[in-house]
Amino acid sequence: MSSTDYSLEIDSLTKQFGKFTAVNNLSMNVSRGEFMGLLGPNGAGKSTTLKCITGMLRPTSGTIRIHGIDSADYHRDALANVGCVIETPEFYPNFTPSEILNYVGKLYGLPREEIRIRAVDVLEIVRLWDWRNKNVGGFSKGMRQRVSLAQALISNPDLIILDEPTSGLDPRGMIEMREVLNNLKNGERSLIISTHILKEVSEMCDYVTMINHGTTMISGNVDELITNKLRSKDREFTIDLETLHPLTAEFILDLKGLEGVHAVRKHKDCTCSVTFAGDKELQAHIAESVMDHKLGLLTMKTTGDDLEDLYMELTRDDEVNVK
Repeated sequence: MSSTDYSLEIDSLTKQFGKFTAVNNLSMNVSRGEFMGLLGPNGAGKSTTLKCITGMLRPTSGTIRIHGIDSADYHRDALANVGCVIETPEFYPNFTPSEILNYVGKLYGLPREEIRIRAVDVLEIVRLWDWRNKNVGGFSKGMRQRVSLAQALISNPDLIILDEPTSGLDPRGMIEMREVLNNLKNGERSLIISTHILKEVSEMCDYVTMINHGTTMISGNVDELITNKLRSKDREFTIDLETLHPLTAEFILDLKGLEGVHAVRKHKDCTCSVTFAGDKELQAHIAESVMDHKLGLLTMKTTGDDLEDLYMELTRDDEVNVK
């Protein structure tokens, strides 16, 4: 790929604070249209990385190119088409979302009519149109987060950078924010979110860069990383089965006879765990066996082959806080 194919290129980024190295030789690329999750435990260097990208901090060394433009040499040009929320801004409580967007649009130098049109669009995107003339002082934290996102969108940027966009939100607020962010996907716009929440990356991002101690551990397409790193022929997985009808001895015997199945443990009348080494075809055979025995398949959950397992494997030598 050429530089024009990337929204963001980071090469050997290092940021030191005195003798402390917050980011250490970190490299990552974000192609146009990608939704990238910057994943790592608290203190991994995620926020420092984003602050270096957006010019809030000056890197100690390394190169950052945004849309092919070197941000060190041409900072204003590099950030011209970037929207970001690094730290949740505080709003004057008597301001409304419409007033805030009008003010931010003027800071971007947008014409009055374009601000009006863009404000309508972004308020609908973040689901705040009905509250456009309400004072933000009465908003919940989740609604204020969406006002922050609206600010980042008002200039219609090609690259959006968000630092912990669901931090501190209640479960409903987290779900609403994830839905809003998923609706931003249009094939052209790129998004980077930093998070330590695995579920967030799984639900919103097709690509992930995992960092720890300020260093890139792994980066790439989520499904490909899992396939390449976790789904080896000799690696064991577990399927937890729950059926409508009690498990029969014949069914247990058939499962044990499937090639690749190492063990079957019956827990209750209608639940069991199957330990196996194999691909999705074997998982399909296990499901077919349930149907052949007319047991009524209720749930079938595989563990050992998802993003959480990859993350835990890469950080197993560290004490990390994973949600």
